[in-house]
Amino acid sequence: MAFSIPRKSKDWFKNIQSRKGSGTGFELDFDIYYFCLMCGLAKPRKESLSNSETTEIIQSFPNEYQGNRHFIVALFVKKELERLGVSLKERKALDNQLKILISPTSPTSLSDQGMKELNQYANGGFKVLTEHFPEPPRTLDNFLIGFYKLMKKLEK
Repeated sequence: MAFSIPRKSKDWFKNIQSRKGSGTGFELDFDIYYFCLMCGLAKPRKESLSNSETTEIIQSFPNEYQGNRHFIVALFVKKELERLGVSLKERKALDNQLKILISPTSPTSLSDQGMKELNQYANGGFKVLTEHFPEPPRTLDNFLIGFYKLMKKLEK
């Protein structure tokens, strides 16, 4: 299973995607995924979308994110356990959920079910972004400032 984003997100983020070699925006489609995912996890908000409403972007973490892949997976697992009401002290329930979400042989360390759930957080995060920003971002600077303010608001 692959990382996927809502089809609408590529158009929504188009103004802040880097032009060939300009270095002034998102270089990777995974950058879009990451910001959507962080919003979905912070809210927390999940949204199921059909395959026709999403587009697959990559099968595993890109090189630029390899150093943070364990942090991203751990953050996801923590949020999912909280959502399910599973305490770290409940060993049996914890083991059962980890078996559902994690696959050590997968390039992402997530099972198909784990990837499905992770993608739902990214879908929900895109919805959070579109609700927060009155219109699609025009510059990376303004987006990052607005994103920071949104994350601070979601922290509370």
